[in-house]
Amino acid sequence: MAHGAKVIRQKVVIVNNPSTINQNEELRVNFPNLGPHDVIVPRTARLAFDISLVSDDGTRTLVQNLGRAIVKKIMIKISGNQVLSIDDTDIIGCYQDLWRAKSERSALVYQGIDLSADANITKLRINASNKVATNKAEDVAISTAYGSRYYIPLDFELLESHMPYHQAGLGEFLEYALTFNDYNRVIKLKADADADDKSSAKYTISNISLEFDKITDSQLAEEIRRKYMGRMVYLYTNIMRISKRVVDKSDTIWNINLNNTAKSMKGVLLLFENQADWARDTEKFYNPKITKVEVAIDGQTSQVYAQGLSTYHHWDEINKWLGGIKRDKHTELLSKDLALADVSIGEYLTDKYALWIDLRGIDDNSLHGTGRPIANANNGITIQITKTAETAGALNMYTYILNDAQLNFEGGRFIEALS
Repeated sequence: MAHGAKVIRQKVVIVNNPSTINQNEELRVNFPNLGPHDVIVPRTARLAFDISLVSDDGTRTLVQNLGRAIVKKIMIKISGNQVLSIDDTDIIGCYQDLWRAKSERSALVYQGIDLSADANITKLRINASNKVATNKAEDVAISTAYGSRYYIPLDFELLESHMPYHQAGLGEFLEYALTFNDYNRVIKLKADADADDKSSAKYTISNISLEFDKITDSQLAEEIRRKYMGRMVYLYTNIMRISKRVVDKSDTIWNINLNNTAKSMKGVLLLFENQADWARDTEKFYNPKITKVEVAIDGQTSQVYAQGLSTYHHWDEINKWLGGIKRDKHTELLSKDLALADVSIGEYLTDKYALWIDLRGIDDNSLHGTGRPIANANNGITIQITKTAETAGALNMYTYILNDAQLNFEGGRFIEALS
């Protein structure tokens, strides 16, 4: 049995300045230096807040997974140097969380995932007029415990999958910039909501606080500081939303051109969403009935899939990436092996669909550098999608690329971000 160090651990809550925010506004969150012997425990950082709703519709409620859905853009900087920027981060974040194990999802009430019948816990938390308290002891208990307080995960790899973060020893500062989503992307109104219901609906965010656990230990802090003073590399995944495009369900062919170079591109993700203001379902993603996918890379045809990707391949492909999304290699492999993700094949092929084009040589999420090099920006990647024609209707199509990336530090200073 391994022996750990005896350290002092403490949960920290720091009120952010500003502590309120509105739709489409950018909130900046700066991580504090703390003391010279303080480090932040991995996977504990989050941004908590209170939310209240105003609307003429008394049944108004919140979308699922509020902690992801309420932020539409995330930017991360180290001492002013941008290392990550994701537009429509709510879309990809909500989709990834669908693939967590059911037991894990049910425990994420604080983040805003509600598995109760008819999302009754959320209705209780924001006092919707159609909430049900009678014979709902568990719902009431959870609602009482959390009230109107939710959190946004701050799950960048620097705070998640490496050693404890020791900003005072690094000599740099970590900063988040979060753009909050539109009212109609966060609030759900009744099906027959009129213009007055919609014009009156808004959310109010208050008491914004940075939460994390810290450890105070001089020996641990000094050990991390020495690592920072040498040559230090942090590996992470650089996600970029390349485009948001409105397409029609009646189309039979979609062509996508990606003129992005990369030293190691992990893959391309396409997500499809029905347009539905004030009625958004963050846990439903449309299946556009794709029958064939053909990929050309750097001007060379028949790449990735020699005969094209057929419908019966889609489930296998998405499982290469999201079959296990834990950051720990061992639990991720176990999650994949036991198929613990809370998405069944039937759900995937109906309303939890995504098209994943895997460009890695090895489908192990813990490995970096196994992606496909994309050298020619002029040719880049061309994707032709053939699909079944359906009844006309607008779809939002989001295209993301995921690249292997790294942060380089030397002499206790940030040098560069490479992708």
